[in-house]
Amino acid sequence: MKTIKYSLTIIVFSILLFSCNKTVDDTILPDDNTGSLSQVSVDKDFNWQSALSGTLNITFQNPHNVSTEQEIINIINRDGEIISRTKIVDGKASFNVILPQNAQYYIYFPVTGDQLEISEIKDLVMELGKTNMFKESRLINDYSSCTSCNNPMENAGAELPTINSGYTITHEDNVPGWETNANDNKIEIWKDGFNGVPAQEGNQFFELNANSVADLFQELCLEPGSSVTWSVWHRGRSGVDVAEVKIGSSVGTAQTMAVMTDGTSAWGYYTGTYQVPEDQTTTYFVFSSVSSAGANSYGNFLDNFEIECDFDGDGTPDDIDDAPTDPTISYISAFPTSGKQIVAFEDLWPSLGDFDFNDLCMSNQAVINKDADFNIVSADFKVSIDAIGAGIHNGIGMMLYDGNGNALPANVIESITGDVVPDPNNANGLILSEDVYQTIEDFYQNNGHGPTNSTPDTIYFGINFNSGVLDFLPELYLFRTNDASHEVHRSIFPGTSQMNTSLFNTLDDNGNFQTANGIPWGIEIILDGHYSSPREKVEISEAYPEFLQWAQSGGTENIHWYETPIESKVLDIR
Repeated sequence: MKTIKYSLTIIVFSILLFSCNKTVDDTILPDDNTGSLSQVSVDKDFNWQSALSGTLNITFQNPHNVSTEQEIINIINRDGEIISRTKIVDGKASFNVILPQNAQYYIYFPVTGDQLEISEIKDLVMELGKTNMFKESRLINDYSSCTSCNNPMENAGAELPTINSGYTITHEDNVPGWETNANDNKIEIWKDGFNGVPAQEGNQFFELNANSVADLFQELCLEPGSSVTWSVWHRGRSGVDVAEVKIGSSVGTAQTMAVMTDGTSAWGYYTGTYQVPEDQTTTYFVFSSVSSAGANSYGNFLDNFEIECDFDGDGTPDDIDDAPTDPTISYISAFPTSGKQIVAFEDLWPSLGDFDFNDLCMSNQAVINKDADFNIVSADFKVSIDAIGAGIHNGIGMMLYDGNGNALPANVIESITGDVVPDPNNANGLILSEDVYQTIEDFYQNNGHGPTNSTPDTIYFGINFNSGVLDFLPELYLFRTNDASHEVHRSIFPGTSQMNTSLFNTLDDNGNFQTANGIPWGIEIILDGHYSSPREKVEISEAYPEFLQWAQSGGTENIHWYETPIESKVLDIR
């Protein structure tokens, strides 16, 4: 095992190595400063990240009045696999994403089947109905699931019978699926926009109070013993109206699940779960007027009923539940959003190194488990040590930030599993290794010594989170084994509270883990596929000829630079 003590001699030696001829497997490479990082200047604001990274904000053009509010919208890959979900709130959705640039990804809205390619990180406007138009079946009945009949709720959006304008009060026999206990057996339906009231979805909606105060209900044959998630939208007509959602084995014995109270300014959303008793073969969903701001025949608008299977009773329907048998987990995503994260470091900071970015190269992936409200429950990490070209003994640390790179509250971590330990000096910090050479089983370096083309040693660990964490960003960094205050970070991150800040602005550092001409000591690559590190003392711009142009352009050109190495100048450790 090679060890080198950190001293002024080594610093000078490393600088000389950077400026002199380089050797690769005893082959002399000529000086070529025109292709060297030491000869270029890069924008100081460049983040040295190969990725589509940031916040995607999505709004909608909605000519068919599709209900988007509280609906789930997805990011999918080219094969249609869901890699992230979020909920639409107040007419918009947001994703914090870190995606490879060498793959294709789309925003996908399952209600209409529309999708929109993600080509850059910017505010997006998604036109709904452009691909398949509006799915009329969703308005009528589209809820086949765990029931003993195919469609548990019929005419869920009051779209039948079709009315041309205004409103209609018609006999229940004319309204598929629905009944009433009103003395005249009449049900009232309004047209979208009548008297200035928009339908919550589609073209029509119910007014619960028709000619009198009565119940509106539907008889369903839900599977005995099953659990379902229900939802409905409610609105006042002349003022604040109040109605109840009831569920039970009959109209008379149905129990109150929710009390809906809304005024005239917006539709209110109500949802819950219901466990069907084992011996209950018929279930009634009942909507009862409690009060209205107008006369008895005024008020309590209803629209867009949904009933869906929810096996584990967590409030997330099975068709969008990534863990349908686990009541603590509803959604599973990943860090990065897709692909894997590569972080590659030079470790002589604040002195220049040879900029092969292989003193320590790691790949990182995490599976993230979220509850029905998108709070993070836990995350399972695997960090593989892909390449070591260092002579210095380094440890590996991790800090957790929020999705925008800001500090999280100090108590987000509930517990840790695996071989890592909490960092006693940094809230939301972990120590993955005190000394990488002691962590790995095999000694492999990029200079050809040790085994190659083998599976790299991997650190597995899990984090259980306290409630209220919606997103996090993990940062991997280095620290000296014999001096933990000597840290090396990517330039977009600060040092930890343990760091010796007096090292900033010394030697070749310009105060932010970059040189005066903007060259960093750490880079990040998010990719779909495999990355090969440069061999020892082969500058990354020599191993990857497209790298310099990518850097000088601020990441806008040669965005797939990592796909075209010179094979003789990289070492492939898988």
